[in-house]
Amino acid sequence: MAALGTRVEIVAHGDYSLCPLSAKQVSEAELDHLLALVFDGTQPTMDLRLPNGEGRIDATDEPVALGFEQTIEQKGPDQTGKEHRWQERRLVGRSFAFAESQEKHLRQRVSRVITEINALDARKQGKKTLPDEAAAQAAVSDILDRHRVAGLVTVTITTETTEHTKRRYGARPTTTVVATRVRVRAAPDAGAITEATRRLGWRVYATNHPAAERRLEHAVAAYRAQYVIEQGFGRLKGHALSLTPLSLQYEHRIVGLIYLLTIALRLLVLIQFVVRRNLAQEQTTLKGISPGQPGRQTQRPTTEMMLRAFQHVTLSHITINGEIHEHITPLDEGQKRLLTLMEIPDEIYSVLVSNSIELTGA
Repeated sequence: MAALGTRVEIVAHGDYSLCPLSAKQVSEAELDHLLALVFDGTQPTMDLRLPNGEGRIDATDEPVALGFEQTIEQKGPDQTGKEHRWQERRLVGRSFAFAESQEKHLRQRVSRVITEINALDARKQGKKTLPDEAAAQAAVSDILDRHRVAGLVTVTITTETTEHTKRRYGARPTTTVVATRVRVRAAPDAGAITEATRRLGWRVYATNHPAAERRLEHAVAAYRAQYVIEQGFGRLKGHALSLTPLSLQYEHRIVGLIYLLTIALRLLVLIQFVVRRNLAQEQTTLKGISPGQPGRQTQRPTTEMMLRAFQHVTLSHITINGEIHEHITPLDEGQKRLLTLMEIPDEIYSVLVSNSIELTGA
């Protein structure tokens, strides 16, 4: 989406786009330059609050991010070779929640690295000791690179030399034995970590939408509320609908299967959308649908999680004196709650039974 060729085609057809720019479109050096202007106070930022349901922004709400924007002239050829020029807004924002999550994971990585490095010189049966400081430095560099925390941990490598005397024994004279041991100690670099956390949570977005129609706050809200089509593709190809691997050989059967699974995909997405919307309107959460975690609450359940709550509902048929009777497992309160959130009447189950009986001793 963020490829320049894609953005050119969108402009060429008179449409609008809003997408984050990867490190390929905005290099680390460019981002560092933008953030340096923020950190030294040259570039002012504004608090960003999400619009309410009516599209208005309440200044008393807590900000969810801060940011600023710049406008650059962009150009590029479309597929026909015709060059297009347009004003592209670069929206630079820092999500507080995203930054907090990144900082948490960063500190966890630093903690793991310190534990690993400090264990390098530990003596343990079957474990080789570090032969010299060069080997220790190589091991330290590997750990830092693997966890992506280079520059955030202070490492000290020293060599301890000890001498002890071996007593004379028989014909063996008294000798002095010199032993060396490489010691490695690691500690977090507080200053470097503080500097690194300042850069967390920042992203650069690009849009050709004019500022008069799409303010920075509305752009942030639009991106957060976007429809993520990749989740649908994952369901279509994954365990939920299992389009792949495809074992059909005839084209008309392949097309028919894709049509059928596409309908099922729309149903999965619709149920999830309706339930999440109703939970948001009620300002409540849903619990009891996470396997092994009955107390876990969520406001964004997936359809698969909710349907799993109905897996033990069964419809039984029994014939007595030539007459067929049906019985369906009664729904518990949690299942009825789910049907209410789905806006489906619970009679959808009860109507399956035309003549229910108590199945005692069955």
